[in-house]
Amino acid sequence: MPLPKPTRPEYSATIPSSGKRVKYQPFSVKEEKVLILAAESQELDEVSNAIGNVLSRCVTSPSDFDVNKLALFDIEFLFLRARAKSVGETIKLRITDPNDESYTVSHELKIDSVKVVKNDDHTDLIKISDDISIKMRYPGLEFFAEGVKIDTIQESTETVARCVSQLVIDEEVYNREDLTDKEIEEWLDELSSGQYAKIMEFFTTMPKLRHEITLKNRNTGEDFTTVLEGLADFF
Repeated sequence: MPLPKPTRPEYSATIPSSGKRVKYQPFSVKEEKVLILAAESQELDEVSNAIGNVLSRCVTSPSDFDVNKLALFDIEFLFLRARAKSVGETIKLRITDPNDESYTVSHELKIDSVKVVKNDDHTDLIKISDDISIKMRYPGLEFFAEGVKIDTIQESTETVARCVSQLVIDEEVYNREDLTDKEIEEWLDELSSGQYAKIMEFFTTMPKLRHEITLKNRNTGEDFTTVLEGLADFF
């Protein structure tokens, strides 16, 4: 007679980008092994695949949940919540004073205190002129390994092209699935610097997993603040 599968508890969370509710379970031992092996490989592609696969198995509702349709900050948020229910509600960190690198202190962070920070001025619908609007989508899991590259004009153009969801030009709608990256990049190249700057605000103001910690340097007696951003900073 086969053994019945153990029943895992179920929890709820709200997707930051959409406000939709999902139900999820803690990592199983098998899934924890997958994550550990991926981390030990130090290959970001393997870590990305492991996170995506584990979250897909841990989220039980809705039935049409697709991790590949989530924003990267949604994935980071959900993964951190699932990790908390799996291995503990706190994370032990080693934090160095940015003003005194000789001072490092241990700190326990409550995972529930980590939030996705939103900017009130942020929008994913960008009006760059009276007759041109761009609907953007957030960078997803495919950006985990490489990062959201916007430091140079070439990198930012490629990133923008991949994140365009829809173009509305003179009331004509152009959907992403009908366009290639090259077509969008060539179109972006024809914009003015001012118009392009409006698009870049989407990336500089978009929500992010972020937490500030203020501690005291016992050597100097001065307070210092460190900022944690993105999933990697919380491990």
